[in-house]
Amino acid sequence: MNRVFLSGTLKKQPEVVYTPRGEKLIKFPLWVDEGGFGIDVVYIGNQGTKRLAGAPGCSVIVAGQLARTSGKPQDSLRLMANKIIWMEE
Repeated sequence: MNRVFLSGTLKKQPEVVYTPRGEKLIKFPLWVDEGGFGIDVVYIGNQGTKRLAGAPGCSVIVAGQLARTSGKPQDSLRLMANKIIWMEE
């Protein structure tokens, strides 16, 4: 199992949908300045989601596991987050 911690900036408003089980699923692109790359983040749960309104431009730290993205080129990855930490400006 891999464990990844990334800090970066949200580039657009997170998309919130609900799974058939009623779980909150949040998806957003994260821009990582150190390294100069973007990665899609997927998070299921409610912890750390209170500040989603007005999120673009906010800095966050996300923790989770890297997973392959289905339907995209073989080297495409996403971060399956299990924790979101909002940084104070």
